[in-house]
Amino acid sequence: MARASADAPTEVAPAPAWPQPPPSEPAPPQPAAPAPPAGPRRRVRRLALIAGLLLLIGGGAAAALYETDVIGGSSGKSGGAVVSSLPSASLPPPPAASGDCSSAEATAVVERLRLSDPSVADPVYKVLCGAFTGQGSQTMVASIFGPGNSGMTDWAAFRWAGGAWQLLVNRHQAAVLTAAGSDIGETVSVFRAGDPRCCPSGGTRMRSWHWDGTSLAAGPWTQGEPAAQPARAAASGYFKTPTGNIVCFHSPGPTDLPQGFISCGIKSGLKPAPPHRPCQEGDYAGDRVGLLETGRVEVPSCAGDPGPFIGSEQGARVLRYGTTWSGGGLSCTSAFRGLTCRNESGHGFFLSRQHWRSF
Repeated sequence: MARASADAPTEVAPAPAWPQPPPSEPAPPQPAAPAPPAGPRRRVRRLALIAGLLLLIGGGAAAALYETDVIGGSSGKSGGAVVSSLPSASLPPPPAASGDCSSAEATAVVERLRLSDPSVADPVYKVLCGAFTGQGSQTMVASIFGPGNSGMTDWAAFRWAGGAWQLLVNRHQAAVLTAAGSDIGETVSVFRAGDPRCCPSGGTRMRSWHWDGTSLAAGPWTQGEPAAQPARAAASGYFKTPTGNIVCFHSPGPTDLPQGFISCGIKSGLKPAPPHRPCQEGDYAGDRVGLLETGRVEVPSCAGDPGPFIGSEQGARVLRYGTTWSGGGLSCTSAFRGLTCRNESGHGFFLSRQHWRSF
């Protein structure tokens, strides 16, 4: 026999009639109709209450149940009226599965945690991204500028956890940061007694930061670049910074001016630029300075020749960071922040891509 469909109408057998009493006798009382079982409405109320409680606890699953229960049926497909509906827009969005590791994001995090000086408009110099805090992790390392002309003064490391960047390390130390496998490499300059802030002469030292499962731990320091050893200058010659942006010519001086001098040019130009003056010979330069072994810095605003820049074609030697050249009463120290030269009178200049100054 074929099985009846659940949705097909079914016939209900009529209830047996009560026997009719004789006319002279009163009719017996009719039995009370049985109480209807807990119908769909009571079930819906219970489900609505449960859904509301679940919604307060966890949200999504309760909302789905709340929308599908109807009066008079088991689901919306049976054609009943929907009890209630919760707009999906009222549910909080889930946290981001991964963080954005970028200069803009690092700047936002550094400013939010107040890790930089408020006077610095763009505090982040460089960002390093990698899985430095365990396999599959996200780590962001930011080098931070200080105020004024102080250059890099701090660095910080963050780990993406709980839908936000969490601070792990904050160091008040100018450092060159690199990826060393799954570790963070830190290289810093070593200052000797008497070194000006711009020009360390003690070489460099290095160490690695390793994730130990709960935090970033610093390893021991090791020697990097050796300490600077003053090198005696030849009669004349050229040297340049490691980037090649600054080229200098040094000389013991011509016969009519028995005094050593040095002339340095910066390809990116002096910032701030020297004032424009009418040129009798050559054109406006604005990219070089000169210094005798005594006296103050000279800034020629006009030039008719390439000057010290010709050293780039004459095999200028590289003055490595942390190294000092000296000769004829002059000395120049190279650092990753820039080049500083001074004479016996204590006057000199500092050159970098960002700015220059004389003293």
